[in-house]
Amino acid sequence: MTSASRQVMKKKAKNARRRFYILCSICCLLLSGSLYAQEIKVHAKFSADSIKLGKPVELSLSAHYPSRLNILFPDSSFAFAPFEFQKKRFVPTLTKNGISRDSVIYTLTSFEVDSIQTLKLPVFVVNTMDCVKVFSNTDSVYFQHLVKSIPDSVATEKLPLKANTNYLNVSWNLNYILVGIVVLIVVVALVVVWIVFGKRIMRYFRIKKLTKAYEAFLAKFDNSLYKLETGFSPQQAEATLVVWKLYLESLMRQPYTKYTSKEIRAMEQNETLGQALSTIDRMIYGHQHDNVRSPFDQLKAHVQQQFEKKKAEVSHG
Repeated sequence: MTSASRQVMKKKAKNARRRFYILCSICCLLLSGSLYAQEIKVHAKFSADSIKLGKPVELSLSAHYPSRLNILFPDSSFAFAPFEFQKKRFVPTLTKNGISRDSVIYTLTSFEVDSIQTLKLPVFVVNTMDCVKVFSNTDSVYFQHLVKSIPDSVATEKLPLKANTNYLNVSWNLNYILVGIVVLIVVVALVVVWIVFGKRIMRYFRIKKLTKAYEAFLAKFDNSLYKLETGFSPQQAEATLVVWKLYLESLMRQPYTKYTSKEIRAMEQNETLGQALSTIDRMIYGHQHDNVRSPFDQLKAHVQQQFEKKKAEVSHG
């Protein structure tokens, strides 16, 4: 026999011994599991015959086993399907004549709607090589259906409907507390806005009022001046001058309508304005109207200056 043949024979013998050891180990495990199953009695029992959707139910899991063994019960990481784990509590171990009795009470819930729901749980026997599972009996509970089945379709004439077209007066309930809170919030908001922006708001409306009055004056003054140019008369010249005095009186808060042209010249100390007023007096009392528009344009320019000054005062006031 060659050396190559001897090596092949040794390799086959080594593989055969390895398979034999593996087979022996499997047999030992199966045998130990069978022995444990004979020595250990595991019992599971629900606390009630039926359950409701999402309502807790208790399951008692007890094990009788030789006291020399180390037994573990399922914890919260175990899959309790179709149930869901909530909590557990232990019952103290009792040992008599070398036999120990352990119990764990699990609180479970179910969100499945199967009519019958079953569960069996294992205990784990710890040994030097591995853990062996020993299962309990299978216990079941009935699911209580709170809603009866309804057919998919019902004939219209069989529907339990009542026709009533009478007016039903429904009382109107006002949520006074909510209304009070809303009103309080609005009042507080308005007060805060007024404190922060009150002066700015007042300036805005005063400027808007001034501008509106100025634009109304311009329209009225230009219309009166147009009538004077198209048909001169001392009365129209005086009426145009009165329009100018009335606006200045409202703008400056001074009685311009009671002042004569001489008094206005003395008060204003404006040579250009004084000359324009003198020219207008000659129109009214002397019927001179060589240049009608020029003196009134001077009055208009003076009004514009006074308006701009007043507007600046309000803006920075």
